[in-house]
Amino acid sequence: MVRMAQEFSLRYPLVDGSGNFGSLDGDPAAAMRYTESRLSKIAEELLVEIDKETVAFRPNYDNSLQEPVVLPARFPQLLMNGTSGIAVGMSCSFPPHNLSEVIDGLTAIIDNSNIDLKDILKLIKGPDFPTSGQILNTKKELKDIYQTGSGAVRVRGEYNVEELPRGKQAIVFTSIPYQVNKAKVLERIIGLLDDRKLPQVTAVRDESTDVIRLVLEIKAETSPELVTAYLFKHTDLENSFPVNFTALKPNMEPERLSLKEVMRYFLDFRFEITTKRLNYDLKLLKARLHILKAFEMLYDDLDAAIKLIRKSKSKEEAGEKIKKHFKFDDDQVKAILELQLYKLAGLEIERIRKEKAEKTKQKKEIDAILASQKKIWGLIKSELLSIREEYGDKRKSVIKAADDVEFSQEDFVVHEDTTIILSKMGWVRRVKTVGESTRFKDGDELLAMVPANTRDNIGIFSSTGKAYVVKAFDLPAGSGFGEPVQHLFKFGDGERPVSALNMTRVVDGTPEIEAEPAPKKGKQQSLSLAGGSVTALSVSAGGVGFLFDLSAFNTVTTRAGKKFAGVKAGDSIMGVSVVSEPNVLFLTSEGKAVVLATKHIPALSGAGKGVKLVNVKKGEVILFRGVRKGEQVKVIDEKGREKTLDLKKYGVMNRGAVGLKAVKVLSFA
Repeated sequence: MVRMAQEFSLRYPLVDGSGNFGSLDGDPAAAMRYTESRLSKIAEELLVEIDKETVAFRPNYDNSLQEPVVLPARFPQLLMNGTSGIAVGMSCSFPPHNLSEVIDGLTAIIDNSNIDLKDILKLIKGPDFPTSGQILNTKKELKDIYQTGSGAVRVRGEYNVEELPRGKQAIVFTSIPYQVNKAKVLERIIGLLDDRKLPQVTAVRDESTDVIRLVLEIKAETSPELVTAYLFKHTDLENSFPVNFTALKPNMEPERLSLKEVMRYFLDFRFEITTKRLNYDLKLLKARLHILKAFEMLYDDLDAAIKLIRKSKSKEEAGEKIKKHFKFDDDQVKAILELQLYKLAGLEIERIRKEKAEKTKQKKEIDAILASQKKIWGLIKSELLSIREEYGDKRKSVIKAADDVEFSQEDFVVHEDTTIILSKMGWVRRVKTVGESTRFKDGDELLAMVPANTRDNIGIFSSTGKAYVVKAFDLPAGSGFGEPVQHLFKFGDGERPVSALNMTRVVDGTPEIEAEPAPKKGKQQSLSLAGGSVTALSVSAGGVGFLFDLSAFNTVTTRAGKKFAGVKAGDSIMGVSVVSEPNVLFLTSEGKAVVLATKHIPALSGAGKGVKLVNVKKGEVILFRGVRKGEQVKVIDEKGREKTLDLKKYGVMNRGAVGLKAVKVLSFA
């Protein structure tokens, strides 16, 4: 009942409520003891014919009362106020419409039953929501929705721009989409401000009273259109209302209907109700005329009637004598015996004769209407027009297709330097400064520390050969442990991060490598990494690897990521790194070192598996990096001591080499 009293929920409220019945901010209604309610005037139009045998009744849930199977509605409530519901295996969703427009459409169908939908839509422009708003669908889109009974209506809040002192402006929203909670919209906007995702907005407040007024103050020289475009994309100031015209037909079969079919079924329903009402009125008129005829006959021989009554010993005897004398039936006799004495006066007799003449005229009129379908439809049309005259109003929702304003997401990102910290257990966070006390969970440790700008693209590479690219600004900020990467991306079971790179900075100028073509096996294709490409090396724990062009991954991906490598069963990617040096050093868990020429590592154009780079017999590859000829490489051994590897001792080897004895290491120094 509360919803039926809310002007922001129903286009035409059915309950006239006094007291607190909730608000657009989601405030609950007051307890029933603090409120009063009654049917609204328009709701009475749903019930006005219910006592004229127009609809069937059935027992209610506990068999204590009789309730109507359907209300004898004089207007199409289903279209006026809309409805939505979910049943077993089906659902429906009807948007509200303007009463005047719908009745214009109904009368047009009465005048021309063959009217097509195109002409109906000249009268019914589209949905009309109680909270106003701007409908963005084109005429063609609306026609398709009403033709198929399925689709979505895009609605956005209306706004205007007000000038403020010192060259500033304010965006003022005067409406919001249907069924949107205003307080949650405001909360969402404030959240964007707190997350520094709306740097152009300096203040936001709700100045709503009886009308909606959400105010956002923006900086000078800021485009209001860009700000509203961002808000429409990231808040419920623009959303879609689903349309599904699934309804039960008179035979109780569900079917998805077009707009014209819904209106046609309502008109057929009104024809049935009107016919039943006329027959009921006719039945009452006949019954009354039957009694009036008896009164008239009685008055013509009133003395005889009085004499019979006076000679009778009881009411029953008087009735039998009058019945026999005047040849009346039981109903007429009962009415005569209950007649009051003042009704025998001469003026009263004239009134009865006048009433009989009026009732006779009414009977002829109803007989004439029932005898002609055209006259019944004419009566239905006149009743619809009277409802339009009584309750019709102007549209609230504006139908105006709007071009979506293009904006760059980077326009709403604050420029600042930051550092991305990724742990081996997959916790990621963004911090302004890195201190010695950078914290990790128990058993966790640092995997990658990536300097970046908030607008840079950060690539996170996983053990299953997937790359996940995200804007640095979209990573969680704070001094805690951050968030698991599984909250940001769709990681599979057992999938873990192995590397992180600043894709924006890496792609901005890495020396080119002349690569040796890969063997043509399966789907692996050779690639010459030249012409501005950025070389990256992918290596698995089993020693399989290849080069690939990293610049192809410098765009933000979906949560599902983008495949960069295939992985053999039982193996996993252990790292991805940019390689610009002529050689690459590999260190294994067995304490072996392998040095390969970068140009001898194949380059792949797709997500291939690569070739065997290191022959790992028992352990696995745990570290690799690009090196120069004869370089001194410092490492940390398994006891935590710093060691130096002189690459002159190892030389450049062939692919698939087992390697030479070096040292068991934990990391590069």
